[in-house]
Amino acid sequence: MSRRSFREYPGHDVPLVEDPDLPGAGLLLSRANLEAWLTESLGRPCAVELRRLRYKPGTSVVLGFDLITASRLDDVAVTEPCVAWAYADHAATKIAKALERIPVEACLAHDPGARVLVATMAGDRALPLLPRLGDADATARFLDRVLPDAPDPGQARIRTVRHNPGRRWVGVLERDAEPDLLLRAYSSTARMVRAAGCYKALGRTEVPTPRPIGKSRSLAALAVTWTDGDTLELAGGDDRWRAAGTALARLHDSTQVKLPTPAPGHDAAAVERAAEQIAHLLPSLADEVRSMAGTTVRLLEDVPGDVVPLHGDFSADQVVVGPNGVPVLIDLDSAHYGSAATDLGCLVASTLTEAEALGTASQGERDVAALLAGYLGVRRPPERFAVDVQAIAFRLRKAADPFRTCAPDWTEQVTRRVDRTRAALDALVTVGLPR
Repeated sequence: MSRRSFREYPGHDVPLVEDPDLPGAGLLLSRANLEAWLTESLGRPCAVELRRLRYKPGTSVVLGFDLITASRLDDVAVTEPCVAWAYADHAATKIAKALERIPVEACLAHDPGARVLVATMAGDRALPLLPRLGDADATARFLDRVLPDAPDPGQARIRTVRHNPGRRWVGVLERDAEPDLLLRAYSSTARMVRAAGCYKALGRTEVPTPRPIGKSRSLAALAVTWTDGDTLELAGGDDRWRAAGTALARLHDSTQVKLPTPAPGHDAAAVERAAEQIAHLLPSLADEVRSMAGTTVRLLEDVPGDVVPLHGDFSADQVVVGPNGVPVLIDLDSAHYGSAATDLGCLVASTLTEAEALGTASQGERDVAALLAGYLGVRRPPERFAVDVQAIAFRLRKAADPFRTCAPDWTEQVTRRVDRTRAALDALVTVGLPR
């Protein structure tokens, strides 16, 4: 748990989205409303920090958030990850089913009229591990199962790093006199087995990656080594970006690696889904984003590509630079076979999008150039056209991220991202297809 001054959490009054079929959305997606309701329900001062949102228009809202409650002894706040659901009338039975499955001690608040339910992280029954973490004995049994050969860790502490309700959870296992480990929980055994296979396969390459330590099939959980250091975006420096490019090229050059191969057209389908989400969220952009998606899908069909092992979600925050300066590629759940331009396009899209938001576009371009230089030192990069097309595809796929991460000004941020993607797409189409 993190501890901060309780007065550091101002609220926001305007809900992130309003949906007439979801009366609970206005309650959950306004910090001020949610704080007031939880304060009344729990009988103690509460503040919230909205973290992760999944929204199906007219059907449901699933929200991951931090609950900050004041200590009874001092003015210090204690933070606990939580999850909340809101449903429309036609899906209200899901609230009843959730109430039946969630442990009584995990349920924090319930409003039948608004069809809203709030629980601690242990209430996320879609991730089989999480209900166990609220019980010391159950946690000890889980650790014995995942780490059967480990010495007695003494006092073990588990700290949440990231929680995407119903999909995935990541936490750090801190142990006395033992190295930290990263715990990863999934919504199904199949997803855990796929992820474990990716970590195992890439652990056999020359590229530094976290090592799988243990797993639990019944709890769909995986333990991997913890990587000390700073992410590439924080570490900075041309030499570090070049080293990251070298590591990525070595990954792409790896042979005899067993990784999944996605179905044909999976990248195009992801672009179309992203465009539809933006169209629902911002109807004024619907025609534009659908047109952009159509053009991008056609360009993807024309992109020449090789087939190499991919990280699958490559960006600067997926590279950790250790004290020795060696870059380690982390978060390997999405690894698969595909075109090398996919990883590079994802890196270009995420780096430039972040730099544009910070007003440091020229620095972002220098960082990308340094990484490509490191890559070129090992293998020939894909054609720049292919990288640019993939970058546009990923810009569209990630354009709604400010909404998913509950940014109060998500409307403006998403609109700016769409505008910049349109400019990049227009520039690419103006240049024309490669001959």
